[in-house]
Amino acid sequence: MRSKIDIRYSILLKLLLITLVPAATLISALGIYFYMQARATLEDEMSRRLVGIARSAAYQIDPELVIRFMPGDDQGRPYQALAAHLGALAKNNDVDRIYVTRLDYTILFDTDADSRIGQKMYRLAGDRRELKQIAARHAISSTLFQSEGGRWYKAGYAPLVVGDQVVGLVGVDAGVRFFDRLREVRRNILIIGFSGILILAAVSLLFARRLVRPIRRLSKSASLIGEGQYQVPIEAETRDEIGFLAETLNHMRLRIIERDRYLQMIQRGIAHEVRNPLGGMELYCDILQEELAERPDLKKHVDKIRRELRGLEAVVNEFLDFTRETVPDIRPVILGEFISELLLPYAGMCETQKICIEKKVDLKIDKALFDPDLTRRLLHNLILNAIQAMPQGGRLDLTIFKDETDLIFEISDTGVGIPDAVKESIFTPFVTTKDKGTGLGLPFAQKIVESHGGTIQVLSHEGSGTTVRFNYPQPPWEEK
Repeated sequence: MRSKIDIRYSILLKLLLITLVPAATLISALGIYFYMQARATLEDEMSRRLVGIARSAAYQIDPELVIRFMPGDDQGRPYQALAAHLGALAKNNDVDRIYVTRLDYTILFDTDADSRIGQKMYRLAGDRRELKQIAARHAISSTLFQSEGGRWYKAGYAPLVVGDQVVGLVGVDAGVRFFDRLREVRRNILIIGFSGILILAAVSLLFARRLVRPIRRLSKSASLIGEGQYQVPIEAETRDEIGFLAETLNHMRLRIIERDRYLQMIQRGIAHEVRNPLGGMELYCDILQEELAERPDLKKHVDKIRRELRGLEAVVNEFLDFTRETVPDIRPVILGEFISELLLPYAGMCETQKICIEKKVDLKIDKALFDPDLTRRLLHNLILNAIQAMPQGGRLDLTIFKDETDLIFEISDTGVGIPDAVKESIFTPFVTTKDKGTGLGLPFAQKIVESHGGTIQVLSHEGSGTTVRFNYPQPPWEEK
């Protein structure tokens, strides 16, 4: 399950990253670019307009008259006439104020009724660079500035010249109204960009899910093949590279099935070919034993040959059982009776070898679903392994209980344990720690457990015993 989650979320994350991050970066960059370009364009246009109005006002002013204005002259007829004339100019051009100051910031004239002749306009101190341009008889605009009320303004300046000398400046202030429109544009860009990112994320998510779904199924199919379950066909759901991969994987599955059938046929053929001469050798042992009836000293050699032949035949039979396809006949089994019959043959053996067998079966379990014949062989193998691991005696515990979904078996002994060198290969055929053994016991046990849909694990520490644990899934069933 972890591999499926990793596959799903890694692909989803990668697709979201390679789509959303560039898209968000591009949309943000474009939004900032267009905002800055629009602001710069509008600001330049406003600067040209304000400078033009300032020049127009400077042409309409008598500089020799204005330069002689003194405090208190703002109530005189010349001042009022100029105020009416420039006020109309300000209104017609949609600006806030028009004023005249000396280069030392002293106000000579202002359409703002709150200003007085002789006051200092200290705001101009921040426009020293612009004032130098004015002194050089160049008209120029100011940078943006903010009023005490928080509103943004911009000013255009034109020189006021008397003769060849610049005696002051004509200023025109106007509120920067396009900022409100720019804020709307910026907000709309953000809304459109965010909506586009959400749509792109939804499309990427849907695409990723459509991409991940067949990959998950291929991963599951590959896991089944790795577990030796080759019967489930793999269908190509798409006609792209993933579909081609599915077809290739299904072709591999069929080739593995064909190869396994061929190998099983060879294995069974070899086993049968070995059994035929074994039967002949057994017959010749009987004949030889009859001919050596008067030679008891030689009959023991015949008995030894017969024992070896029987051992070899047992190995061949076990090998045939291992290579044969295991299909369990799962049916209801009365668990208590099954375990009692299973342990009955070991009573005498354990008594002579000083081995105590403890049976721990959950009394709440009456019946369970499994193949009793295969399970009997499985448990016999595990119990014999446990007994052989305790040559000096010991204790063997057979524990059976049930969790929410599985019937669980545990066989524990206090024997010599499994050497660390062979722990990782105990389920490999023909690997054994015994002097006499085929090494097929645990692999065959694993095959039986997996045919029931369960898993088997071995926990062992060298010198301190071994515990074999396996489970049988218990599907719901009704007793008839």
